[in-house]
Amino acid sequence: MARNRTVNYAVVDIKLLREGTTVETYVELFEELRKNPRQIPLERNNYLKFRFIKPLNEENLLNGFSGEVFKSNGITSDWYDEEKNERNRHKNVEENYIPSNLKANPRFFKFIFFPLHQKLVCEVKDPENEIQIGLLEKFLKKLIITDKLQDKFGRIIVSTVPEVISAEKIINSKTLKRIHICVEKLEIDEQFDSAHKVISHMVDMNTESYIQTYIAGKNDFLNLSDEVKELIKFAAEHGIIEYKIENQEGLIEDKSSAESNPLIIRVQYDPDETDQHYLIQAKALEIVSNIN
Repeated sequence: MARNRTVNYAVVDIKLLREGTTVETYVELFEELRKNPRQIPLERNNYLKFRFIKPLNEENLLNGFSGEVFKSNGITSDWYDEEKNERNRHKNVEENYIPSNLKANPRFFKFIFFPLHQKLVCEVKDPENEIQIGLLEKFLKKLIITDKLQDKFGRIIVSTVPEVISAEKIINSKTLKRIHICVEKLEIDEQFDSAHKVISHMVDMNTESYIQTYIAGKNDFLNLSDEVKELIKFAAEHGIIEYKIENQEGLIEDKSSAESNPLIIRVQYDPDETDQHYLIQAKALEIVSNIN
Protein backbone atom coordinates (compact mmCIF):
# COMPACT_ATOMS: atom_id res chain seq x y z
CA MET A 1 0.00 0.00 0.00
CA ALA A 2 1.39 3.40 -1.04
CA ARG A 3 1.88 6.14 1.47
CA ASN A 4 -0.65 8.97 1.27
CA ARG A 5 0.46 12.03 -0.67
CA THR A 6 -0.52 15.67 -0.12
CA VAL A 7 -1.36 18.21 -2.77
CA ASN A 8 -1.87 21.91 -2.00
CA TYR A 9 -4.33 24.09 -3.90
CA ALA A 10 -4.61 27.87 -4.14
CA VAL A 11 -7.58 29.82 -5.48
CA VAL A 12 -7.41 32.87 -7.76
CA ASP A 13 -10.37 35.20 -8.22
CA ILE A 14 -10.89 36.53 -11.77
CA LYS A 15 -13.41 39.35 -12.13
CA LEU A 16 -14.70 41.11 -15.26
CA LEU A 17 -16.18 44.46 -14.26
CA ARG A 18 -17.86 45.63 -17.48
CA GLU A 19 -21.60 46.17 -17.20
CA GLY A 20 -23.58 43.35 -18.80
CA THR A 21 -20.96 40.69 -18.00
CA THR A 22 -22.51 37.21 -17.72
CA VAL A 23 -21.27 33.68 -17.11
CA GLU A 24 -20.98 33.34 -20.88
CA THR A 25 -18.54 36.29 -20.89
CA TYR A 26 -16.13 34.31 -18.67
CA VAL A 27 -16.42 31.40 -21.10
CA GLU A 28 -15.46 33.80 -23.91
CA LEU A 29 -12.45 34.97 -21.92
CA PHE A 30 -11.11 31.44 -21.51
CA GLU A 31 -11.87 30.58 -25.12
CA GLU A 32 -9.72 33.61 -26.01
CA LEU A 33 -6.90 32.39 -23.74
CA ARG A 34 -7.27 28.94 -25.24
CA LYS A 35 -6.79 30.29 -28.79
CA ASN A 36 -3.88 32.58 -27.94
CA PRO A 37 -1.45 30.92 -25.49
CA ARG A 38 1.45 33.13 -24.45
CA GLN A 39 4.60 32.40 -22.49
CA ILE A 40 5.12 34.99 -19.76
CA PRO A 41 8.65 35.84 -18.54
CA LEU A 42 8.84 36.60 -14.83
CA GLU A 43 11.51 37.32 -12.23
CA ARG A 44 14.39 34.96 -11.49
CA ASN A 45 14.36 33.69 -15.07
CA ASN A 46 11.02 31.90 -14.66
CA TYR A 47 8.71 31.37 -17.61
CA LEU A 48 5.06 30.36 -17.25
CA LYS A 49 2.32 29.54 -19.73
CA PHE A 50 -0.89 27.57 -20.08
CA ARG A 51 0.26 24.27 -21.59
CA PHE A 52 -3.33 23.52 -22.54
CA ILE A 53 -6.92 24.55 -21.78
CA LYS A 54 -9.94 22.37 -22.52
CA PRO A 55 -13.63 22.35 -21.51
CA LEU A 56 -14.73 20.07 -18.70
CA ASN A 57 -17.77 19.31 -20.86
CA GLU A 58 -17.58 19.97 -24.61
CA GLU A 59 -21.38 20.18 -24.79
CA ASN A 60 -21.69 22.71 -21.97
CA LEU A 61 -18.82 25.19 -21.67
CA LEU A 62 -20.50 26.82 -18.66
CA ASN A 63 -19.27 23.87 -16.58
CA GLY A 64 -15.77 25.27 -16.78
CA PHE A 65 -12.30 24.56 -18.10
CA SER A 66 -9.43 22.37 -17.00
CA GLY A 67 -5.83 22.86 -17.96
CA GLU A 68 -2.23 22.93 -16.88
CA VAL A 69 0.17 25.72 -15.98
CA PHE A 70 3.68 24.99 -17.22
CA LYS A 71 6.67 26.54 -15.45
CA SER A 72 10.27 26.42 -16.63
CA ASN A 73 13.53 28.27 -16.04
CA GLY A 74 15.35 30.08 -18.80
CA ILE A 75 19.04 29.39 -18.82
CA THR A 76 21.20 32.25 -17.56
CA SER A 77 22.62 34.81 -19.96
CA ASP A 78 25.78 35.11 -17.84
CA TRP A 79 28.31 32.64 -19.33
CA TYR A 80 32.10 32.24 -19.19
CA ASP A 81 34.08 30.72 -22.06
CA GLU A 82 37.14 28.95 -20.58
CA GLU A 83 38.78 28.42 -23.98
CA LYS A 84 38.58 32.09 -24.99
CA ASN A 85 38.97 33.37 -21.43
CA GLU A 86 36.08 35.75 -21.87
CA ARG A 87 32.75 36.36 -20.26
CA ASN A 88 29.69 36.37 -22.49
CA ARG A 89 27.17 38.15 -20.34
CA HIS A 90 24.85 39.20 -23.14
CA LYS A 91 25.33 36.47 -25.74
CA ASN A 92 22.17 34.40 -26.22
CA VAL A 93 23.75 30.98 -25.67
CA GLU A 94 20.38 29.34 -25.16
CA GLU A 95 19.06 30.55 -28.52
CA ASN A 96 22.23 29.54 -30.40
CA TYR A 97 22.91 26.14 -28.91
CA ILE A 98 19.81 24.76 -27.19
CA PRO A 99 16.72 23.64 -29.19
CA SER A 100 13.68 25.85 -28.47
CA ASN A 101 11.54 22.80 -27.73
CA LEU A 102 13.72 21.87 -24.74
CA LYS A 103 12.76 23.55 -21.44
CA ALA A 104 14.82 23.57 -18.25
CA ASN A 105 13.46 22.52 -14.85
CA PRO A 106 9.87 21.82 -15.98
CA ARG A 107 7.04 21.93 -13.45
CA PHE A 108 3.37 21.16 -14.09
CA PHE A 109 0.32 22.43 -12.19
CA LYS A 110 -3.22 21.33 -12.98
CA PHE A 111 -6.02 23.87 -12.69
CA ILE A 112 -9.78 24.20 -13.10
CA PHE A 113 -11.65 27.44 -13.79
CA PHE A 114 -15.36 27.81 -13.00
CA PRO A 115 -17.13 30.62 -14.93
CA LEU A 116 -20.08 30.53 -12.53
CA HIS A 117 -17.83 31.20 -9.52
CA GLN A 118 -15.20 33.29 -11.38
CA LYS A 119 -12.49 31.31 -9.60
CA LEU A 120 -9.51 29.28 -10.71
CA VAL A 121 -8.31 26.42 -8.48
CA CYS A 122 -4.69 25.49 -9.12
CA GLU A 123 -2.18 23.05 -7.68
CA VAL A 124 0.73 24.87 -6.05
CA LYS A 125 2.58 22.03 -4.36
CA ASP A 126 2.89 18.26 -4.53
CA PRO A 127 5.85 15.92 -3.93
CA GLU A 128 7.29 16.73 -7.38
CA ASN A 129 6.19 20.29 -8.19
CA GLU A 130 5.99 23.58 -6.32
CA ILE A 131 5.28 27.18 -7.26
CA GLN A 132 5.00 30.31 -5.14
CA ILE A 133 1.42 31.55 -5.05
CA GLY A 134 2.64 35.10 -5.67
CA LEU A 135 4.39 33.96 -8.87
CA LEU A 136 1.21 32.22 -10.05
CA GLU A 137 -0.79 35.39 -9.41
CA LYS A 138 1.72 37.55 -11.33
CA PHE A 139 1.59 35.16 -14.28
CA LEU A 140 -2.21 35.30 -14.45
CA LYS A 141 -2.21 39.08 -14.16
CA LYS A 142 0.30 39.54 -16.99
CA LEU A 143 -1.50 36.97 -19.11
CA ILE A 144 -5.05 38.26 -18.61
CA ILE A 145 -4.81 41.97 -17.76
CA THR A 146 -3.75 43.22 -21.20
CA ASP A 147 -4.96 46.17 -23.27
CA LYS A 148 -6.36 43.80 -25.88
CA LEU A 149 -8.40 41.72 -23.42
CA GLN A 150 -9.57 44.75 -21.43
CA ASP A 151 -10.75 46.43 -24.65
CA LYS A 152 -12.87 43.38 -25.28
CA PHE A 153 -14.01 42.44 -21.75
CA GLY A 154 -13.66 45.65 -19.74
CA ARG A 155 -11.65 46.11 -16.57
CA ILE A 156 -10.20 42.84 -15.26
CA ILE A 157 -9.13 42.11 -11.68
CA VAL A 158 -7.03 39.07 -10.78
CA SER A 159 -6.31 38.37 -7.10
CA THR A 160 -5.42 35.44 -4.89
CA VAL A 161 -8.19 34.44 -2.50
CA PRO A 162 -6.96 35.12 1.07
CA GLU A 163 -7.36 32.88 4.08
CA VAL A 164 -10.06 34.10 6.44
CA ILE A 165 -8.97 33.54 10.04
CA SER A 166 -12.04 33.39 12.23
CA ALA A 167 -12.40 32.53 15.91
CA GLU A 168 -14.24 29.35 14.93
CA LYS A 169 -11.41 28.27 12.65
CA ILE A 170 -8.87 28.64 15.46
CA ILE A 171 -11.08 26.98 18.06
CA ASN A 172 -11.89 24.02 15.82
CA SER A 173 -8.25 23.33 15.02
CA LYS A 174 -7.00 20.08 16.53
CA THR A 175 -3.28 20.76 16.03
CA LEU A 176 -2.66 24.06 17.84
CA LYS A 177 0.86 24.38 19.21
CA ARG A 178 0.76 27.97 20.49
CA ILE A 179 -1.68 30.89 20.84
CA HIS A 180 -0.71 34.47 21.64
CA ILE A 181 -3.61 36.85 22.28
CA CYS A 182 -3.30 40.63 22.56
CA VAL A 183 -6.17 43.05 23.18
CA GLU A 184 -5.45 46.77 23.07
CA LYS A 185 -7.58 48.97 25.32
CA LEU A 186 -7.63 51.85 22.83
CA GLU A 187 -9.26 49.68 20.16
CA ILE A 188 -12.25 48.82 22.31
CA ASP A 189 -15.58 50.59 22.67
CA GLU A 190 -15.75 50.38 26.45
CA GLN A 191 -19.40 51.43 26.52
CA PHE A 192 -20.39 48.48 24.37
CA ASP A 193 -18.06 45.94 25.99
CA SER A 194 -17.88 47.29 29.54
CA ALA A 195 -19.48 44.13 30.94
CA HIS A 196 -16.78 41.85 29.50
CA LYS A 197 -14.34 40.63 32.14
CA VAL A 198 -11.32 41.43 29.94
CA ILE A 199 -12.36 45.07 29.89
CA SER A 200 -13.07 45.04 33.59
CA HIS A 201 -9.67 43.55 34.26
CA MET A 202 -7.92 46.13 32.09
CA VAL A 203 -9.78 49.01 33.76
CA ASP A 204 -9.12 47.68 37.27
CA MET A 205 -5.42 47.16 36.53
CA ASN A 206 -5.10 50.40 34.54
CA THR A 207 -3.41 48.57 31.65
CA GLU A 208 -3.28 49.41 27.96
CA SER A 209 -2.87 45.82 26.79
CA TYR A 210 -4.25 42.45 27.83
CA ILE A 211 -1.94 39.61 26.77
CA GLN A 212 -2.26 35.86 27.17
CA THR A 213 -0.03 33.15 25.72
CA TYR A 214 -0.67 29.41 25.73
CA ILE A 215 2.00 26.92 24.62
CA ALA A 216 1.44 23.18 24.17
CA GLY A 217 3.85 20.67 25.69
CA LYS A 218 6.39 18.92 23.48
CA ASN A 219 4.68 16.53 21.03
CA ASP A 220 1.28 17.71 22.31
CA PHE A 221 -1.45 20.04 21.09
CA LEU A 222 -3.46 22.61 23.00
CA ASN A 223 -6.76 21.51 24.53
CA LEU A 224 -8.75 24.74 24.79
CA SER A 225 -10.99 25.35 27.78
CA ASP A 226 -14.36 27.08 27.40
CA GLU A 227 -12.86 30.18 29.01
CA VAL A 228 -10.04 30.36 26.45
CA LYS A 229 -12.51 29.77 23.61
CA GLU A 230 -14.51 32.79 24.78
CA LEU A 231 -11.31 34.82 25.01
CA ILE A 232 -10.44 33.86 21.42
CA LYS A 233 -13.88 34.95 20.22
CA PHE A 234 -13.48 38.29 21.99
CA ALA A 235 -9.92 38.84 20.73
CA ALA A 236 -10.96 38.04 17.15
CA GLU A 237 -13.19 41.13 17.29
CA HIS A 238 -11.06 43.46 19.41
CA GLY A 239 -7.44 42.38 19.18
CA ILE A 240 -4.86 40.25 17.44
CA ILE A 241 -4.41 36.48 17.62
CA GLU A 242 -1.11 34.91 16.58
CA TYR A 243 -0.87 31.14 16.60
CA LYS A 244 1.16 28.15 15.46
CA ILE A 245 -0.45 25.11 13.91
CA GLU A 246 0.88 21.80 12.63
CA ASN A 247 -0.35 21.16 9.08
CA GLN A 248 -1.07 17.87 7.32
CA GLU A 249 2.54 17.62 6.20
CA GLY A 250 3.75 17.79 9.81
CA LEU A 251 5.17 21.31 9.33
CA ILE A 252 4.57 24.19 11.76
CA GLU A 253 2.82 27.22 10.28
CA ASP A 254 2.75 30.70 11.82
CA LYS A 255 -0.56 32.52 11.38
CA SER A 256 -1.91 35.88 12.48
CA SER A 257 -5.33 37.48 12.37
CA ALA A 258 -3.54 40.77 11.58
CA GLU A 259 -2.02 39.52 8.31
CA SER A 260 -3.48 38.55 4.97
CA ASN A 261 -2.17 35.21 3.69
CA PRO A 262 -3.22 33.23 0.63
CA LEU A 263 -5.75 30.49 1.22
CA ILE A 264 -4.10 27.06 0.91
CA ILE A 265 -6.23 23.92 0.80
CA ARG A 266 -4.35 20.70 1.56
CA VAL A 267 -5.78 17.40 0.37
CA GLN A 268 -4.35 14.00 1.16
CA TYR A 269 -4.94 11.05 -1.15
CA ASP A 270 -3.79 7.51 -1.85
CA PRO A 271 -1.99 7.49 -5.24
CA ASP A 272 -2.85 3.79 -5.65
CA GLU A 273 -6.55 4.63 -5.56
CA THR A 274 -6.79 8.17 -6.96
CA ASP A 275 -4.98 9.87 -9.82
CA GLN A 276 -4.02 13.50 -9.22
CA HIS A 277 -5.86 14.49 -12.41
CA TYR A 278 -9.14 13.17 -11.05
CA LEU A 279 -8.44 14.49 -7.56
CA ILE A 280 -8.63 18.14 -8.62
CA GLN A 281 -11.78 17.41 -10.63
CA ALA A 282 -13.35 15.91 -7.51
CA LYS A 283 -12.21 18.64 -5.10
CA ALA A 284 -12.17 21.94 -7.04
CA LEU A 285 -15.93 22.57 -7.11
CA GLU A 286 -16.16 21.74 -3.41
CA ILE A 287 -13.36 24.24 -2.70
CA VAL A 288 -14.94 27.18 -4.54
CA SER A 289 -18.40 26.38 -3.19
CA ASN A 290 -17.09 26.54 0.38
CA ILE A 291 -15.44 29.90 -0.35
CA ASN A 292 -18.65 31.37 -1.74
